[in-house]
Amino acid sequence: MAKSIKLFVPLGTQKFPFGRLITALNGLVDDGTYLPDEIIMQSAVYPVEPKFKHFTMIETEEFNRMIDEAELVMTHSGENTIIVTMEKKKPFLIVPRFHEYGEHVDNHQLEIAEVMEDKYDVVVCRDMAYLREAIEKAKTHQYKPWVSGSADLIEYIKGIINNG
Repeated sequence: MAKSIKLFVPLGTQKFPFGRLITALNGLVDDGTYLPDEIIMQSAVYPVEPKFKHFTMIETEEFNRMIDEAELVMTHSGENTIIVTMEKKKPFLIVPRFHEYGEHVDNHQLEIAEVMEDKYDVVVCRDMAYLREAIEKAKTHQYKPWVSGSADLIEYIKGIINNG
């Protein structure tokens, strides 16, 4: 019998490392919180060897199936993953990459996470020391529903840009 997916962690197809997150998830495997086959990650690069299932690419149909089956989706602030996960009303957690750690060219992922946190009340983990707590909170947290093509979200983002 196949194990269920506890955490599905899609990190996109661009060549940006996220060793901090992989190391933190490895720690959750090491301490027995998760079995290696209960976490599935997709990332273009692996600067640290994961102690759990991982892939460079996942086809769209399989990607969507994993979101459906996962207890929790953990994203790096990928807009597509956020929208699909919210449309499916799945529990999720945003763990943005940070420019200061060489994980991206700027802090746009943090900015996206902050907009989603403020506008939709989603759970965001900025510090890996709090990853376990953020995962537990995100499993049962009720965020505000996604409305596709939401004009008020566009106006909200424009307000941030104009006032920031």
